[in-house]
Amino acid sequence: MVIQRSTLEFLLVTLILGSIMVATLYLGHGAGVLLFLIWGVSLAIYLKRKSKATEPRQDDNNPS
Repeated sequence: MVIQRSTLEFLLVTLILGSIMVATLYLGHGAGVLLFLIWGVSLAIYLKRKSKATEPRQDDNNPS
């Protein structure tokens, strides 16, 4: 079974928002904010690493 990319993205967003909502409801606003910050930082790190991996290496462009 193959999951479409849009479905996977929807499930990931649902997971992130759902976990923040659960943490906020059961543990209080501080825990929800902390979880929101953790998700934000981890998403930023993921996107930064992903953008570095897709850039072509500089030594590939200069055949020596």
